[in-house]
Amino acid sequence: MRLRTYFIETRGCPMNVHDSERLEGQLIASGLRPAADAGSADLVLLNTCAVRERPVQKIHGRIDQLARLPRPPAVAICGCVAQQEADALLERSASVVLVLGPRKVGRLAGLLHRVEQGERLVVTGFDETPGGDPHLGHHATPYRGMVTVTEGCDEFCTYCVVPYTRGREASRPVNAIAAEVGHLVAGGVSEILLLGQTINSYRCPQTGVGFAALLDRLASAGPHIPRLRFLTSHPRHFDDLLIETIAAHPHLSRYLHLPVQAGSDAVLSRMKRRYTRAEYLELIERIRQAVPEANLSTDVIVGFPGETEADFLQTLDLLETVRFGQVFAFAFSPRPRTPAARYADAVPEPVKKERLHRLFEVTDRIERELNETLVGTVQEVLIEGDSRRSGAEWQGRGADNRVVNFAKVGDDRPGDIVPVRITAAAAHSLHGDRIPAEPYHRFVPRTLPVLDRAMPQTKRGEPGPREPRP
Repeated sequence: MRLRTYFIETRGCPMNVHDSERLEGQLIASGLRPAADAGSADLVLLNTCAVRERPVQKIHGRIDQLARLPRPPAVAICGCVAQQEADALLERSASVVLVLGPRKVGRLAGLLHRVEQGERLVVTGFDETPGGDPHLGHHATPYRGMVTVTEGCDEFCTYCVVPYTRGREASRPVNAIAAEVGHLVAGGVSEILLLGQTINSYRCPQTGVGFAALLDRLASAGPHIPRLRFLTSHPRHFDDLLIETIAAHPHLSRYLHLPVQAGSDAVLSRMKRRYTRAEYLELIERIRQAVPEANLSTDVIVGFPGETEADFLQTLDLLETVRFGQVFAFAFSPRPRTPAARYADAVPEPVKKERLHRLFEVTDRIERELNETLVGTVQEVLIEGDSRRSGAEWQGRGADNRVVNFAKVGDDRPGDIVPVRITAAAAHSLHGDRIPAEPYHRFVPRTLPVLDRAMPQTKRGEPGPREPRP
């Protein structure tokens, strides 16, 4: 077969999105061109997570759909599903020609010729270091760059498949991270997102410095980074030095994602989270004392095996106590190879759904109340593009990651960071008026010897509902 065009569909967390950027850069460097849709592509890459059962089911259905097209494309399965299911994906459909694990992303270019020669390949495993050549990244959003800091996870929470699909934790050298960030800043990006499954357990393999020292170096170095964010932190690694570093650098994002997962010590113990409810609440108090403007978000698993009504009420009570700005909650889904998949005391599905509904009633109310306190304030908003509500409005995000919509005025464009006075609040977004002042940061893309803006943007499929969880 001859591969001339490609199409990428991405579902999952920012780590998946970043992997797709690396995959796309290699395809472009190999001479392939983006297709308008999957039906007109020679090669379709499906890059999907395996954190929950539903995305895995979707990938199976999508493989079958592609096989029924009038001109079925060759299909490559990438991401955590590839690592989890491996050879079974080849057996599912003859159209699947490549199964590429997330720690093998950098090998795609070298495998294309073998695929064209008719080989069907499974390339998985964890023997490669995280990161990659930043010159081979195709940035779908030119004003935002993503940089891998750590890959994999050593926590082994009893419900989580990440250690089995992305391997044990590995950190990149601090100099490599700083060089990649500097490369992006030289390209004019407005925001950089640092990525890792448990990013605040980072430890440079060469110097031994931790995540706080890395953040301090990146935030202190020139040229100035307008906005620097990171995902995802584990509560037990969020120490005082990291809190002090965030407080010391105002342009570090005030959006902090700290997955609690449950509010009951009994459930936390069965999850193997290795902190207690009291320890988590004490951490939140220290963060709010040092960074009072922080917008905290969290993940919650509802219906974990053995969760009683009393356990669930403790979770609701914790949510009322902390008052998170965003909560990402899902019903428990057993994952292969995880200890929780073998737990016998399963919570019935109707009970899970009913508890999830009650949880969202609480969190929607709290989020609306918090958003209403921002009415009248001025927020620095990074413009992301047209609002979903109207083409006459921009949609962007404040420094605390809250969504803000406002009417288009002047010569503003995506990538600019502009002042917006908040005039109204809803549960999941804010509305405001652009203040007639100069932008805090004007996005001006610069030409660099990279591939990120050499080709038109391509549709990446669904970005997934859970941005905060790599």
